[in-house]
Formats: sequence, C-alpha cells, structure tokens
Amino acid sequence: MSRRVLLGKAGSDYGLFISKIGVDVVDDSGNLCNNDLMIFDSREKGYTQVIAKGTVNVSRGSSNAVTTTFSSIAIPNPVVIIYANGAYIELTSVSTTAFILTVPLTYPSMSSFGYTLYGQSTTGQDTPNTTTVNYIVLRGYA
Repeated sequence: MSRRVLLGKAGSDYGLFISKIGVDVVDDSGNLCNNDLMIFDSREKGYTQVIAKGTVNVSRGSSNAVTTTFSSIAIPNPVVIIYANGAYIELTSVSTTAFILTVPLTYPSMSSFGYTLYGQSTTGQDTPNTTTVNYIVLRGYA
C-alpha cells in the first residue's frame, strides 16, 4: 500500500502533499516524489484550490443584483461555478475578490441565451421572485 498523503514537513518544506494512486508521496529519506506524480502540492499555485463556497438568494430585477465577496485579498483569475437548480441566473461580473449575480424580471429571448422549460419557451415570462444559488470559487491559474 502506498503512502499517498503527507501533511507536514517533507525535506525542508512544509505543506499538504498528495501523490497519484500507487505512488509514495515521499521516499524513505523524506524526499518528495516528482511533481508529475503529485495530484496536489499546497506550495504550488494552480487550479482547483477552493477559495469559497456558499449559498445566496437573488431577487429578480437588475436593481436587486447580489454582490458576493469571496476574498479580502486578490485571487488571480478566479473561477466561479454557480448552480441554481435549473433556474435562470446571470453571472454578470467577476473580479479578483467578488462576483455579481442577477435575475432579470423576465426570461430573455432565444437569441440571447433563451430558456426553455419542458419544451415550452419561457421568453418574456416573469422569472421567479427569488432564486437560490449555490456557488463555489476556485483559484485560477496564476
């Protein structure tokens, strides 16, 4: 069985290190495996580091846009993933510390990201009064 996870000191560095299946993250001398055999190294910048996650409620109408701050320090190239359980939601802006969500008063036309619910067009119909949105923010590649 391989030793795949190390939280602590490896050589002269401290961190969280996870190796690929079947590969020891450190050898018997305490040296880390090669970077191409790692699936996570807390010392490295890269994709899939979760910065924030949560749930927000967004009321319809552009004046009800919700700004969600996910960090007090700038995060390079953040990736925002949203899920609204099939409801229409617009991610209108993303900065290095926050993002803005909006639900328009009515569903947009088919030519601008139209929305169809069970085969029937909802273009021009009212959107729900409140939409619950789950989000996760990942650190992008620096």
